Amino acid sequence: MFRLITVIIFIQLLFIQPGISSDLSIGGKVHFYGAVVNSSCAIDTQSFDQSVMMGQVRTGTFSGPGSWAEPVTFSIKLENCATSTSESASVAFNGLADLKDPQVFQAGFGSGAAKGVGIGIFDMRGNQVIPDTQPLTKMPLIAGENALLFTARYRSVSMPVTAGDASAAVTFSVIYQ
Repeated sequence: MFRLITVIIFIQLLFIQPGISSDLSIGGKVHFYGAVVNSSCAIDTQSFDQSVMMGQVRTGTFSGPGSWAEPVTFSIKLENCATSTSESASVAFNGLADLKDPQVFQAGFGSGAAKGVGIGIFDMRGNQVIPDTQPLTKMPLIAGENALLFTARYRSVSMPVTAGDASAAVTFSVIYQ
């Protein structure tokens, strides 16, 4: 009798299980990124991993080493700023400096990289931010939200400039004063 009840339950489970599993789908993953900070402001989430679209620039734009392409504006947004803690902020940019011109970041990756060009970053006052150095400009903070404005420009580091990928990966740190 015990075996008969076990077989009946087993058979029912065989027929019920496919009905349940057909309603299930394969799941995915959710990654959560963030930090608890003890600073004057929090960096806006859209500023953490942003992409600055430099666009296409013709090789003929560059007349010689040191010549610049048109600027592209971007910003780093700070939120929930408390001016009682800090009155100003500056931003340091870090990345691979160009070997021929350490005033700009190396542009281009891999065998298809552009040659003879780097990327320079300028703060809101027009001062060039040199890769991997302490920033010169302190930007005043107001309570609440702040937008720290910057521009990026391609710069010829040698001639001739050849066409190719001219992307760069740069990180930033906000320094409060």
